[in-house]
Amino acid sequence: MRVIHFIFSRSIFVSFCAAFLSVQTFILTKMQLQMSIVTLVFFLTLFFYNLYAILIKWQVDIGYKNPIVLPKYASNFFLILVSIIYVFDSFLKSPQLIRIILFPGVASIIYLGLMINKGKFIVINKIGFLKTILLSFSWAYTTVILPSLATQNEVSDLASQVFFMRFFFMLMLGVIFDFRDVQKDRKNNWSSIATMFNKSQLIGVMFILLFLNSVFCYWNLKIVGEIQQFILMMSTVLAFLFFIISLKKRNYYFYYFLVDGLMLFSSIASIIATL
Repeated sequence: MRVIHFIFSRSIFVSFCAAFLSVQTFILTKMQLQMSIVTLVFFLTLFFYNLYAILIKWQVDIGYKNPIVLPKYASNFFLILVSIIYVFDSFLKSPQLIRIILFPGVASIIYLGLMINKGKFIVINKIGFLKTILLSFSWAYTTVILPSLATQNEVSDLASQVFFMRFFFMLMLGVIFDFRDVQKDRKNNWSSIATMFNKSQLIGVMFILLFLNSVFCYWNLKIVGEIQQFILMMSTVLAFLFFIISLKKRNYYFYYFLVDGLMLFSSIASIIATL
């Protein structure tokens, strides 16, 4: 059980989800699969989430005036180091990757800035809802645009359509996590998508996202084939159903295995459909 908890708490599982989403991108856009890019997506995600974890833990320790005990962060630092080594090696082999990840890198830095200053400044509290949008954008860019630019040095029309579909899908997952924290965020006067609406309105927002994504998949992604379209739309439907389920309090693994696992489910289903 400790091993399973380690895999989830150190963002290894969610990094695999990101890697598999990039594989799905290669399938949907009909590009030749490049495992070096898939692995890069894995380590970029691993780096970001472990850096985020360290910053949040550090902030909590400082807030409670706890001593900063470096061994407490040892596993996070180790995973960050391994990620940096792989990413740096990728940059040496393909310098153009530096330019490609610059955009999501800036978005991620803004996201981190919002999160580590959460509750400290009124202005930041009021724009807190941007963090879900920024995170959804970063995920969509890293798992769609990055593979496209790294492989073809351009973003095809099909890749652009997949990007918007992926953005809406990630936004739905982000709202689920926003609602999980809604009581704590309201107590701290932190603005999020979940605090901007009451429960009924939020269901409406999610239904609109479901509708938009389904229509988008149906009309703009016909080229990927009916089976792939069905997989994408079913993943969106499941995201909506998981949101309904999340209206009642759920445990840690619901969010970090089932909700995050929707990304893995969608990707594996796309892979199986190609066999």
